[in-house]
Amino acid sequence: MNAKEKSFTTKLNHLFREERKPDESRYTQTEAVEIANGILPRVNLWKLRKGIATNLGLHVIQALTRCFGVAPSYFFENEVIKATPSKKGQERDVLVDQIALRTSQLDSKGKEAVLYMIESILKSEK
Repeated sequence: MNAKEKSFTTKLNHLFREERKPDESRYTQTEAVEIANGILPRVNLWKLRKGIATNLGLHVIQALTRCFGVAPSYFFENEVIKATPSKKGQERDVLVDQIALRTSQLDSKGKEAVLYMIESILKSEK
């Protein structure tokens, strides 16, 4: 298992340990599979949690973020558990998630360029 896979596995298992449902209980693998609505079979989730699966598609990441209420960028941060999951109940903006996902794959200069573009757009809309 390479560092990227370990990082994903570590973060996924962290969500199962730390993220809570509204009743404060932990999510089970069965519940995560049900929330994924057929996108993530139980055996694939098990493989992800064990670090065996290496072929992650955007649809799998979106299913996991929908379950736990985190941004897709959570799984792509450089530090193991650097990102903080978002609070349950907040509305998710799919476009914001897609921007975060793609931006997380950029180097520092690319991220700065995107931030500059966003700031320019916000200023022009005022």
